[in-house]
Amino acid sequence: MNGALRIVTLFGIPVRIHWTFMLIFVYLFFTGANQNWDITNTLWSVLFVLVLFFCVVLHEFGHALTARKYGVRTRDIILSPIGGVARLDHLPEKPVQEFLVAIAGPAVNIGIALLISPYLFTIDGSEMVALFQSIIYPESNYIPVGLNQVDYFLCGLLLLNIMLAIFNLFPAFPMDGGRVLRALLSTKLSRYQATRIAAYLGQVLAVGLALYGVFMVQNYFYLFIGAFVFLAAASEYKMVRNEYVLRQHHVEQATRKNFIHLYITDTIAQAIQQLPEEGQQGYLILNNWQDVVGILTEKQLAQAHKLRMYDQTVDHFMTPVPVSLRFDDSLDYAVQCFQKNAISTLPVYGKYGDLMGMLELRSLDQFIRFIKKK
Repeated sequence: MNGALRIVTLFGIPVRIHWTFMLIFVYLFFTGANQNWDITNTLWSVLFVLVLFFCVVLHEFGHALTARKYGVRTRDIILSPIGGVARLDHLPEKPVQEFLVAIAGPAVNIGIALLISPYLFTIDGSEMVALFQSIIYPESNYIPVGLNQVDYFLCGLLLLNIMLAIFNLFPAFPMDGGRVLRALLSTKLSRYQATRIAAYLGQVLAVGLALYGVFMVQNYFYLFIGAFVFLAAASEYKMVRNEYVLRQHHVEQATRKNFIHLYITDTIAQAIQQLPEEGQQGYLILNNWQDVVGILTEKQLAQAHKLRMYDQTVDHFMTPVPVSLRFDDSLDYAVQCFQKNAISTLPVYGKYGDLMGMLELRSLDQFIRFIKKK
């Protein structure tokens, strides 16, 4: 994500902070200045925010490490003023696995709250009630007496972890609760149908939250959260719908069957001379036994041309074939292969293992746009 700075890597997963995260501290110091906080109150407030977001990081690691158990890689975890997000390559499609990945985050927050809860036995009952009421309703007249900063810190942390768990389990897709709902619906419906229902329900709840914020409590933060959930639900539904459409089509339908190939003994000069006019995106490189051993992309050819290495053979610049496609693979699988391997051209093999052609990312994009118009 642009504007995100990596601060640490844990369990092989980078944790990044988006630049907007610093706005929290700007707001904190602005509030402190208006309310005449002393240095002690300011430092306790900063520490509380840092520990709270550490709990958010643990929440996201709950998702990430559970997903890893099912073979799903997490690219990174991003922290922003509105929380954190673990960017998974994809979610498991088995309902039980998706359910466990979704519920893992809130379960971490409940676990943190349970770890802190024994501290409550050190506080008088009436003082505890007044403390929680003063935290939930800061402008109320509930003023606990005889409590120190540690009491406020730990009880506030306990309460907010419970609130984080409850908020995330709100059945508004794509929040954790919405994903739990989709997982449950997927036991009886297709993933596409389950996503559509969960997304529409999430958007209805998002509109309700926005209206509540504007007309009931005049708090526009609810409007912001409602808009975020509404747009995120639309985006996720669109992605799943595209996956569903792509699974109805096969690689053969977008394969370039008339293509120019090269041999590993061909030079860069020969490759440039054979540049196709019809927009072929790259070359498949074959050995003397007619096996595809590599791919020469437009970028690699341009680099060789820039270095004027015309007499060099193409095998010095080519990329080894990371994966091959079969003619009957789904286009959804092909898209995943392109994204995972960051490559623009892949060979396609027929029913009997014969080289049928090549699939290019550019032509695949054109085919996808075509089928969406139908």
